[in-house]
Amino acid sequence: MRYACEGEPFYKEHKGKNYCVLHFPGDKDSSKFNQALKWKADVKNFNFQGVWFAEEISFKSRYFDERVSFRNARFSKKADFTEVTFNDKADFQSATFVADVTFGYSTFMLMADFRYANFGPNTAFNYMSFNSDADFTGAVFRGHISFDRATFKGYIKFSNRRVWEECFGKGAKLSLRFSNIEKPDRVSFHSLSLKPHWFVGVDARKFEFINVNWQDIKPEAKSLVRLGDLSVFRVLAVTYRNLAVNAEENHRYEEASNFRYIAMDIQRLERWRGFAFWTLGWWFWLASGYGERVWRAFVALIGIWLLAAALYTQVGFARWEPRVATEKEAAEAQRDDVGQSLRWPRALTYSLGVMTLQKPEPRPATNAAQSLVMLETILGPVQAALLALAIRRKFMR
Repeated sequence: MRYACEGEPFYKEHKGKNYCVLHFPGDKDSSKFNQALKWKADVKNFNFQGVWFAEEISFKSRYFDERVSFRNARFSKKADFTEVTFNDKADFQSATFVADVTFGYSTFMLMADFRYANFGPNTAFNYMSFNSDADFTGAVFRGHISFDRATFKGYIKFSNRRVWEECFGKGAKLSLRFSNIEKPDRVSFHSLSLKPHWFVGVDARKFEFINVNWQDIKPEAKSLVRLGDLSVFRVLAVTYRNLAVNAEENHRYEEASNFRYIAMDIQRLERWRGFAFWTLGWWFWLASGYGERVWRAFVALIGIWLLAAALYTQVGFARWEPRVATEKEAAEAQRDDVGQSLRWPRALTYSLGVMTLQKPEPRPATNAAQSLVMLETILGPVQAALLALAIRRKFMR
């Protein structure tokens, strides 16, 4: 760190160590500190490694035509890098931002290194441009980080430093709304905990998600009922569909199934708070979870079988058919139009036969029995097909 303050005189002692005014870890004489910064600017010395910024600092509209380094620097209060141009590599590795920091409308011409940086409650990269790569490996965000309407032309990487450490801490929020990403396949999220609604307003179909733990998936969809804004339903549904496409293209079929389910569920909740039972979509949800829920489809299939069997114990089936030898006997014979209901064991096997299109005996004797058999002949195979669809979507494309 001493290269950053070469030529600076001794300022104060702290815990047995001597410090210059730039590196002194605490409150300091602001006039001396600003004088030291001005001198560095005059000689174009952009090495700020380990500098302790005790007060608010602004580099607004500055132009750094050479490499600039804020490695291990500490910003105790708000830092403003609005409209700054970094013409060479910008090194913020292991920098600490205790308070808010903004890079709005800034431009990074070459590599932007934010590895292991520690960000405060609000970090804004809105309307800025990464003309090359940006690396946030090991960075920690404790609050809201916004890349709204930012431009990305190179690789951008978010990754944990270690498996047990969280890049996005509790209460953190990422926003990429309306960002311009020229090559989406170069955006990488590795070994992180993410939330789907962070990707609203950006096309995430080509992003690279490796070992990602998705949080708060179902509660987000259910909470839409309380919001009541139709635009929220539609935008979030698009986000989930994009994430489903991403997961499926990368053979994460279980994850893709969950995202598809939520996307469809959001559309269901858009109408009548999800109770529009007169729509086909509502019955699709009830019968099989939009073809994504194996157990729901299986339970519905068993339900059709048992319900039909129970009803067969209440309607009539033909007990006998009169045998006739002549046309006169046929005219005088009376057919059994009342029939007899089936006992429970026989009703179970009869219902199973109807579901599998076996046309079991006896034949229905009443209109009610015939209608019931026809209805199960339709519903049974359809529900079996929904079950097969749900199983297929869990394991293959």
